[in-house]
Amino acid sequence: MITKDYKDGKTITFSKPLDSRAKMLYAFYFLSFFAAAAFFFYLLLTVHDLGIGAIILIIIFNVAFCIAAFRFINKAFMREELFINKKELQLINQSILLENTRSYDITKISNFRHLNKPQLSKHPLAGETFDYLGFQTEQKVISEMHGDNRLAFDYESKTITFGENIYSWEFEELQILLYDITGNDFRYTDEFEKTFKSKE
Repeated sequence: MITKDYKDGKTITFSKPLDSRAKMLYAFYFLSFFAAAAFFFYLLLTVHDLGIGAIILIIIFNVAFCIAAFRFINKAFMREELFINKKELQLINQSILLENTRSYDITKISNFRHLNKPQLSKHPLAGETFDYLGFQTEQKVISEMHGDNRLAFDYESKTITFGENIYSWEFEELQILLYDITGNDFRYTDEFEKTFKSKE
């Protein structure tokens, strides 16, 4: 997690291109699908006695592999940032060709929390002393790609999740940083705030 001053607030970088094992795996998948697409394209150009059905099938496979390759390389080079000032919080996702920015009014943010990654159970086919067949390793990678260790907050009856592999101590540092900038403690729920205000 990298913090920098930007304009009237701060930018926090959660992830950069190829900065995790999961993203390296995405890059490997890109190479695999790109090679498959190149192979089918080579067949289309060099084999001259193909029927119409075979040509259509090769084109369909080629397009599908190209789409899959683009999606994987897009994930491998994904960059995720948060911008915060006294008025709004922005979540910024940047990839090779796309950039998506979501803006949130800080007065409507509540229940800011850390989503812990569940304890990973041992794969039933993994070896007792050594993972000979790679089942446990594969399960760990899948857990890293799709597990939690993310952040979330409630906004207008919706749950907004973001971040990748954010640990609890980083979440605590982020809470302090957000409070210093905005003066708001986003951990409180709407119910807590209503109860607190009613007692004043």
